[in-house]
Order: sequence, then structure tokens, then C-alpha cells
Amino acid sequence: MNGQFMLIAPEDAVTRRDAVFIDASWFMPGSARSGRDAYDAQRIAGAVFFDIDAVADLTSPLPHMAPGSATLSRWFAAHAIVPGRPLIIYDQNGYFAAPRVWWTLRRFGLSPLILDGGFAAWQAAGGAVETGAPGAPRAAAGPALHLINDDAVRWNDVLHHVEAGDALIVDARPPGRFAGTDPEPRAGLQSGHMPGAVNLPAGRLIAPDGKFLKDGALDAVLPTRDRHQRIICTCGSGVTAAILHAGFTAAGFTDVWLYDGSWTEWAGRGDLPVVTG
Repeated sequence: MNGQFMLIAPEDAVTRRDAVFIDASWFMPGSARSGRDAYDAQRIAGAVFFDIDAVADLTSPLPHMAPGSATLSRWFAAHAIVPGRPLIIYDQNGYFAAPRVWWTLRRFGLSPLILDGGFAAWQAAGGAVETGAPGAPRAAAGPALHLINDDAVRWNDVLHHVEAGDALIVDARPPGRFAGTDPEPRAGLQSGHMPGAVNLPAGRLIAPDGKFLKDGALDAVLPTRDRHQRIICTCGSGVTAAILHAGFTAAGFTDVWLYDGSWTEWAGRGDLPVVTG
């Protein structure tokens, strides 16, 4: 998938009267803000809210694991989203969680777009904004969604590739957490990284103007040019790993995977290899 088909410029988005805008705002645990609070305060006019902690596999002890078909179908029905309408995802925290929702939806054969630059770019383009608590969403029969592209890997898959050395594991966390010198935001979780992993903080894929890097600028920050190399994207809990997934996908890589449990699962198990330094 070429990057031009996964991003939409804010100037183009403001003309899409037929689109469903999805607010994917999410903030780190312990933050003074929540995605729901940000959405309730202000949002793109008519947007619906996608809570990655609620539209998730709630049977897992890990946070915001990817939802199954029934869960996602219920969310679509609850918001009266009918098949065929364009889906445009944004967030109010840079590019923090919009790629995560993009990744989630495309696994079910959908073709969502990410609003390049997010909510701030929408405002700069003169897009309509509404404030105050929204009304209750309309409910209607939604599409029956089915998982089509299962590009999530589990801890045992990642361990296999660690031992075989046949995949490039790319970690989106900040350098200090990757090196093991800074603590993880989840209390009691050891920092460090998987053997053989390389560090690419997710923020490096975002330009100073808040938009996604493109073309040569994107290539310059990616740790490999081999478009056919297997890439496993990971982070703290599978959110910013999706930014890396979007970046590699936009750059034309053909074998890109996301470790959904990420470091929360890997380090939390206590029986998997951890490297520091």
C-alpha cells in the first residue's frame, strides 16, 4: 500500500461530506488527560469516538489488545456506520493512536485513511469543530465484519524470530526505555529490549509540522531499505508500534507485522530474554 493511499491531507478531508470521522485520541496511563475527555471537549464536527481500551479483546489481561470480529461489528452498529462510507481517523495527540485504529480496521478488509497532521491540521485547514459533550450515538444494523488480514504476532512468534534471527524487530519506545536506563510507565515492569531489536522512536516518523514523513524523508529514518524483509513492530503496549507499521507500509514494505502485546507482555512474563544497554 502506497502512503498516498493511507493518508488524507486536511485540505482534502474538509471536502469529504460523505466520510465518517473517527476520533482515536488516547493518552498514556497516568496522564492527566484521557481520550474521552479530549473528545467530549472538542472534536471534528460529527466525529465518533473509538476507545482503544473498550473496543478491544477484554478477555485478555493485556491492555487494548486487538478486538475480534463481534466486538468491532458491535461498535460499527452502535454508531450506525454502514458499509462503503469512507473512514477518516485522527487524534488530538499528534499521531499517537490514529495509526493503531487504522491498523485495527484494515485487518478487517476496510480501507481507512489517517488524517495527516491530525486535529490540529484540521483546524488549520478551517474544518468544522464542535464542542461540549456529544449526544448519544445513533444505533443501526452494522456490517458483519470478518478478520481478513491477521498481521498480529504473539510472544511465541516473536521469540521464534529472536532465536532464528530472521526478522527485523523495530521498537518504537523512547531510547531510555529501550536501553533500560529509564523506567517503564507501568509500575513494576522492567525496561530494556528484545535481543536483536533496533530502536526507532515513533516520533521520528513525524515531521516538525506534525505530518507524517513521506518519500525520501521517510526512507531516511527507516533502519532498512529491503522492502521484502520481515518487519516486526513493537512498543510498550501495541499503540505506537502501529505508527511504525504505518510507516513501513507507506514506504512499500510487504512483510510487516505488529506485536500486539509488545513490551508489556514480553517483560511482564518474566521468562523471556531481556537486553539492556
